[in-house]
Amino acid sequence: MFSEDEKLDEKKEEELTQNVNDPIDDAEASTDNNDNNQDSENTVDTIEDLSKKYDETYDALLRAQAEIENIKKRTIKEVENAHKYSIESILQEIIPIFESLSLSCSFDQTNVDAGKVLEGNKMLLEMFQKIFDRNNIKEINPLNVKFDPKYHQAISTIKNAKLADDTVSEVVQKGYLLNERVIKPALVVVIKNN
Repeated sequence: MFSEDEKLDEKKEEELTQNVNDPIDDAEASTDNNDNNQDSENTVDTIEDLSKKYDETYDALLRAQAEIENIKKRTIKEVENAHKYSIESILQEIIPIFESLSLSCSFDQTNVDAGKVLEGNKMLLEMFQKIFDRNNIKEINPLNVKFDPKYHQAISTIKNAKLADDTVSEVVQKGYLLNERVIKPALVVVIKNN
């Protein structure tokens, strides 16, 4: 009996003798080798193309990430500046009023005409009203209206049989709205008869 190794050796010898004796098979093998060489060259070209496209795509990705980071940093800085300088325009309107008040307080009080002081105060009040109008700030002056806790803050109650319960009988301090949002509720006295 033959061992396994001997059987394998015999098969190899048969194949070799067939290849030597069969020239058509040699031509086919040669063609196969050429096809294999072309396939391997095409595969190498394809790998190089894919590698190049990968490098380009990766570079574009890195650039896009850097651009996103720059946009984030720019946006954060713009938001910080918006918060920091958001009151700049209103301050530019208030500063002249402050300067006028400072100037009026610096005069010698013994020689001050009360009529002129009152006139100056009215002018300052008009300046403030213009600022309020330009910035959509509205007064809440709820005298003789029903108490509304969204806009009013009751500081005391009184009895008055002539007026209905929960009616504002006195406005101690006016309230203010900024773009329809309460920034300061009106301080009021409310009627409570029972």
